[in-house]
Amino acid sequence: MSSPSPVVPFPGPYLTYGGLAELLGVTESWLRRHIKELPHEKYGREIRFFPEHVAAIRARFFVTPVADLPRNARDDRGALVPLGARGRAVA
Repeated sequence: MSSPSPVVPFPGPYLTYGGLAELLGVTESWLRRHIKELPHEKYGREIRFFPEHVAAIRARFFVTPVADLPRNARDDRGALVPLGARGRAVA
């Protein structure tokens, strides 16, 4: 299985919303909306993201392509299933 790419060199000891948004390719507003779900440190009103936080965030959102998994390990429950007249799955 693949793993997340290595940590990108940091421009300083920590990043703020703007720096992390640029690094991850997301908007600052996305980070602010999801801050309770992301590892960070807070000093007063200032939010700081250190290298270990960025690594944890990147690992959390890393997606392993399904093609890399053996067929019996895939989860097919999300597959499209034809429905009958009563809205139930057709066997």
